Amino acid sequence: MEYMILTNNSSIGSELPGFDIVRVSGGLTAIYQALCDHLQNGHEIISVPLPPNVPLIRSPIRSVILRKTKRKYDSHGLIAVEKARERTAVLGVIDNENTRQHIEFIDKSRLDRAIRQLAELDGERG
Repeated sequence: MEYMILTNNSSIGSELPGFDIVRVSGGLTAIYQALCDHLQNGHEIISVPLPPNVPLIRSPIRSVILRKTKRKYDSHGLIAVEKARERTAVLGVIDNENTRQHIEFIDKSRLDRAIRQLAELDGERG
């Protein structure tokens, strides 16, 4: 399987075995656009683009796992991104330099958990 991580989190290293790291410049708008571009060009979404609580939804930092697929479009993934955009538009984004390091740490922790769960699922399938 070919996995990719789209991220605008500066604390994500470039060396994650089994994952191509694609850095996105900018905030959530840039992340959502990059996700849509990839989901319409042979990738499917693996981890959700919408965090589980309001403070994280309002964060400008996101890391999302994608997987290369034979299908051209991931319609379910595109719907998930659109819902994330809508929720973010309603709640707004708070970009505070004083909390940026903490938000990046939380995003990286969520990504690490998603990678571990993915490895467990792949182990069950293999």
